Amino acid sequence: MSQQFNDVHNLEEILIRGMEKGIKGDYQGAIADFTQVIRINVYDTEAYYNRGIAYSKINDYSQAIADFNYALRLDNELAEVYLERAKVCLVLNNQPGAIRDLQTAAELFKKQVNSFLYQETKKLLRQVGHPLTIKNDKK
Repeated sequence: MSQQFNDVHNLEEILIRGMEKGIKGDYQGAIADFTQVIRINVYDTEAYYNRGIAYSKINDYSQAIADFNYALRLDNELAEVYLERAKVCLVLNNQPGAIRDLQTAAELFKKQVNSFLYQETKKLLRQVGHPLTIKNDKK
């Protein structure tokens, strides 16, 4: 039991270290840390999500999409992942994919009562010329 706690604690430390590297712009270092977490726990959605962001920062969009897709296979209710994948789709001129992901993200943010990201997602949808249509939506 104690060893399991240490493993989980160490994974959290590596994940946090990777996030800190990403914030500082050390995307390769962040990717290495997130990859280390994934090698130990292939079900760590946060590591896939963060590694996807790091890959997108270095313009490795195919890897970013692959990580976002895997995170969503593990948990399809991760609104932030849909939002980040939509941003990559926009960079790749995949407007239908971006719109689909933005709509899903908006619906999930609304359901999760995350009004800030809900509004941000709605704004992005308007920017791509596709207003959001959700039942009982109040602007």
